[in-house]
Amino acid sequence: MTVRKGVAVAGLVLLSLSGCSPTDPGNLDDVTEAMQANRGKWRSQGIDSYEFVLRRLCFCAGGTDPARLLVRSGTRLSVTDVTTGQPIPAEWAQYYPTVDGLFEFIADAIAQKAHSIEVEYHAVLGYPTSIRIDYIENAIDEEMAFEASALLPHR
Repeated sequence: MTVRKGVAVAGLVLLSLSGCSPTDPGNLDDVTEAMQANRGKWRSQGIDSYEFVLRRLCFCAGGTDPARLLVRSGTRLSVTDVTTGQPIPAEWAQYYPTVDGLFEFIADAIAQKAHSIEVEYHAVLGYPTSIRIDYIENAIDEEMAFEASALLPHR
């Protein structure tokens, strides 16, 4: 990695840590408005090739280890375990969405009128950095969450 690329990565990481804007989990209109605004911000960047780290947090099959996703022209090319550097098995890799897939995940939770939807977005790029969804109040183990970080655009 060049010094210039390293500085860009560090800058994006700092921005993602400092520029989050949580939504009100009790108000679907606010969640919808924030999602639409940030999806627009993401699209306006014109970034369709990038890499980022994504972690799934759930009581579910398909793996929950942090993974580095490589995306080219909007298509997920690889999903690699951050700790081991090994590819995530194909049957589990499908559970690690691209940034557009994260927006679709949020939109689906809104359409299903999930009990609680909490989302934080990157202040500059607009992609979701933290998503926490509780579909049914008082149900056990149906919650789903994602944490995204270290997004590096490839131009």
